[in-house]
Amino acid sequence: MSFLDARFGAYLAVAALLIVTPGPDTALVTRNALLAGRRAASFTTLGIGAGSVIWALASVLGIAVLLERSVVAFTICKFVGAAYLGYLGLRSLIASFQGNKQADATTLAPQAAQLGERVAFRQGLLNNLFNPKAGAIFATALPQFISPGDTPLRLVLMMLAYEAILLSWLNLYGSLVSRAGQTRFGTRIREILQGVTGVVLIALGVRLAFEHQ
Repeated sequence: MSFLDARFGAYLAVAALLIVTPGPDTALVTRNALLAGRRAASFTTLGIGAGSVIWALASVLGIAVLLERSVVAFTICKFVGAAYLGYLGLRSLIASFQGNKQADATTLAPQAAQLGERVAFRQGLLNNLFNPKAGAIFATALPQFISPGDTPLRLVLMMLAYEAILLSWLNLYGSLVSRAGQTRFGTRIREILQGVTGVVLIALGVRLAFEHQ
């Protein structure tokens, strides 16, 4: 039986839609692309991708399903994730205010040194793992495209396809945001965009905190 059937095509379409829909991961890539450039955005994306792999493995082991059905586990993960989003949002706002104060003294100075690769990767990983809705995707939505007779190879291909779409999209998005932020016009509004992104991250954190299971 061919793996590239209509069901697999439908899965790819749904996975792409879920990935490109703006959310905490997209907001974090935006923040780090504006703050530190393309390389930091790429490592943030790698962290998000690693988090997705962990969620996928957890779903296979039944942990994500347990999280989806357990009110206590879901609530704990939800509030931790909300607090983390709020923390990142506040840091982005602070960076925006500091950038405004230094705007007259700086031009297009490189920003990559402001955020290390390990820090960017860790932020992407934690941002994804602390979002229980990311686990819900693997526990509820994607399994709808799995049949009892599917081989393990098909499941591996589904996960690889998801990761390929995720990494490709967020890397492209982060590169475009970073490039726009490094133009002469973009430099003037970069601090404003960082502030807006900070507000978005905080708003997403508040939304996550009050979201029902």
